[in-house]
Amino acid sequence: MDKTKLTLQQLRKAVEQNSSLVSVHYACESFLSTKDHPAGIACVAFHDLQTDDTLAYSRSDAPPSKATDKEKEIHVLERFYAELQSREGSYFLHWNMNRPEYGFTALAARYEYLTGNTPPASPPHQRIDVDGLLAATFGETYAPHGRLEGIARLNNMDMRSFRTGKDEAEMFSRGEWGTLSRSTASKSWIIANALRLLVDGKILTASSAGSVEFAGENVDAVALVLAMGDRVRPVMRSLSVRSHGAPLEFKNEYDDQYLCRALLVQFFDDVRDEEYVPSYAGGNSRIDFLIPRFKLGIELKHTRDGLKDKDVGEQLVIDVARYSAHKSVSHLICLVFDYDGHLRNPRALEDDLRREVSSPEMAVTVRIYDR
Repeated sequence: MDKTKLTLQQLRKAVEQNSSLVSVHYACESFLSTKDHPAGIACVAFHDLQTDDTLAYSRSDAPPSKATDKEKEIHVLERFYAELQSREGSYFLHWNMNRPEYGFTALAARYEYLTGNTPPASPPHQRIDVDGLLAATFGETYAPHGRLEGIARLNNMDMRSFRTGKDEAEMFSRGEWGTLSRSTASKSWIIANALRLLVDGKILTASSAGSVEFAGENVDAVALVLAMGDRVRPVMRSLSVRSHGAPLEFKNEYDDQYLCRALLVQFFDDVRDEEYVPSYAGGNSRIDFLIPRFKLGIELKHTRDGLKDKDVGEQLVIDVARYSAHKSVSHLICLVFDYDGHLRNPRALEDDLRREVSSPEMAVTVRIYDR
């Protein structure tokens, strides 16, 4: 078993047993301002998955006895290390806090810089980079750039207090500690909920819409549809050879839809045919298949002499414009069957189309079957 699957198994078991899992995040000074010192710390936040409580420590809530900015910052760091000590043995979830300029090492360096002392607690032994875990599970493009914000938007999480890294750096320079604290607390909550959705098999990414239970395992729904598309041609070949009675023939796109539906219902209880989507450019259109539980739309395309690379791309752009208004679809899968080799560079076209048409509101996965 690979490391990612093992980690997910451990975390799933920890959640089921209500073990202690805590997410942590912090806001700091812009790295562009820190050429001769470790980045200053504005606030730190924890979210406890057991109790669903969020704790935030900020310069804004330091006691009156802490009069200077230095004293207030040391107070924040002392509270951070006190939490680490009190939660020894917990799983600590974080977002990219494994870099020398940002993370547990950077916090230790800042504490030493301010106090001249070694931090009172070491980095937690059981720490999980949730961003790295998602990337290892679904690929580096699992969410749009600014992946913490992207994963939150894909999963309709509360973003009211969320601020981007750039905004936080500007707020740091203006001393807006309260707003920074609320943003940091929001991010610790998002990290915790992303992990919970991941282990429950419900997280939505640019390449995933949740998991299907099959043969005692949780199978990613999008991966399953893509694998099904890979088996369409072998199934066609098998059905076209029959020792008794007339073999089945696949002469047009309706025949192919008929076959694909039969394959889909093996795994999904509710597969709906040809759902109407809002009109676009004066015409009505339909989604070939809709799987409501996963908000999945599935579109089948078949290349021919008059439908090549540029045409497929243009059609998909129009499809996304139509489907983005369909509230039942948050992930569109486009299966392109190019058995006769009309497309010149299928792999490059897949990547280009996915990047060009995916958005935080609608993920798009394109798979071209050319052999």
